[in-house]
Amino acid sequence: MKTPFNRGSHLVKEFVATWRKKFREYVDLCLTSGFIPKSFRPLQLVGKYLARLWVYIQVGRIRIVGKENLVAPGRLIFCPNHSSMFDAPVVYSIMRRMPRYMTAQEEMRGLWGLKAIVMGAFGCFAVDRTKGKTVIEPAIKVLVGGDTLVVFPEGKISNSGTYLPFKKGSALIAIGAYERLEKKEKVGIVPIHLCFGKRDEATAGGSYGAMGFKWRGGVTITVGTPIYINDITPMTSDNVTEVVREAIVTQACATTHLPVDGK
Repeated sequence: MKTPFNRGSHLVKEFVATWRKKFREYVDLCLTSGFIPKSFRPLQLVGKYLARLWVYIQVGRIRIVGKENLVAPGRLIFCPNHSSMFDAPVVYSIMRRMPRYMTAQEEMRGLWGLKAIVMGAFGCFAVDRTKGKTVIEPAIKVLVGGDTLVVFPEGKISNSGTYLPFKKGSALIAIGAYERLEKKEKVGIVPIHLCFGKRDEATAGGSYGAMGFKWRGGVTITVGTPIYINDITPMTSDNVTEVVREAIVTQACATTHLPVDGK
């Protein structure tokens, strides 16, 4: 005979089982390349200030050149060079508009799935770098919908600070959004150069704990003038990518540099 206690216990177990299933399903979605999770603005604002504090503690003072370009008109994709694990929190801390981040799928794994959900709420969405095309269409919809994007065109961290080959994803997204908007609105790519005062190659792609205070020499962020794709002729992904690359690599500093062959 079932007592009220047994019935109540059974209901609790059913609720927990259902919650776990829904939680796991949403985690799997957040880790699916191209899925755009729901962002949560209050959490984004808190995250911005926490990122600023975090960067100040581990990296030091942030100096911004070209701050006015953070609020340039049009649908924008912000494209920084990628030479350390600090790049994402550094850029996030200075954004005037809450952006969507294209994030490597593996970076969103961990903490029993909580990391994927929290990062999704901050504005990140996963990309499987072996299936890059899966994020192009969702990212176009994000840009057309009015959100800004942050895309690291090198695709992965360069531990040495040497620029890696630039991928065409940001160009394809910008061109796709421009066409989707029937060429009636400006779509631009904002080149961003991050120059750290100190670099430790051994920890560039490692954990923040390993990085410790080895990078504490400040960082200079140069935010370039937006490159509006309608000004590029012919408007091809190759041409757009090369123009963006040139705008970033010409800012080379003591801790970032071109490959030996200059390409």
